[in-house]
Amino acid sequence: MSKNWEYAAGLLWPVLVAAAKDRRKPIYGELAPLIQTNPLSVGNALEPIQAYCMDSKLPPLSAIVVGKTTGLPGGGFIAWDIDDIETAFEKVFDYPWSSIPNPFGGFSENDTIESLSNELIKAPSKAKEIYTKVKIRGTAQRIFRAALLKAYDCKCAICGFSFMEALEAAHIIPWSKAKPEERISPCNGVLLCSNHHRLFDVGIIKITTGFEILHGAAGRDYSDADRAATVLFNSELLRLPKDISVRPSVELIKKRNQAYEH
Repeated sequence: MSKNWEYAAGLLWPVLVAAAKDRRKPIYGELAPLIQTNPLSVGNALEPIQAYCMDSKLPPLSAIVVGKTTGLPGGGFIAWDIDDIETAFEKVFDYPWSSIPNPFGGFSENDTIESLSNELIKAPSKAKEIYTKVKIRGTAQRIFRAALLKAYDCKCAICGFSFMEALEAAHIIPWSKAKPEERISPCNGVLLCSNHHRLFDVGIIKITTGFEILHGAAGRDYSDADRAATVLFNSELLRLPKDISVRPSVELIKKRNQAYEH
């Protein structure tokens, strides 16, 4: 069985928080026994922590784990300009980490972003149960996105764009207004490229309860690129998942559209 690095990240998080409070830089060899691995593999457990900090715009907590001889993070560390690593150290040391719950604290040895997103796809009704397990917004968002990537076959539901780096999980009912189960349910989401996600969020592009794409902005001059991204998709149908159970909820679309009307 392969190592569960999200679970290992949950074990390391409080250790790194304590080290940051003491303004101390633990070395890889010091952390390895805590997650039953070797020093060279510790970076695998730091990757989820690094990704979480980057996604949540937090100082790079994983930066303070350094090599014994170099005093610097290993080659897998990408969250800071290595020429200015001292600033990264200071930002980590000065941050009030006690205010941030362990983003991987709810993971069991069998839970990963991949396994939980697969569970969501197979049984969207488990959304509340899975959200209760992870709770932290950044972690929940990663699971939500992973589920939508699978549901939509890694393609924007509007234009079919398939560069994964620019594909985003758009909420129908925004996170701040969604119920706990809706925050992570694939039925409250649509996979969109970053351009169409932003246009959807601000209401320039809307989706009807019949899954029709509507372009709602008028009265401005359009470039060819503007028209290609908006006007040309007006009245087209959304590219829906093959699995009906993970398609956008008609009720949630109706609720969203009613909110925009007021």
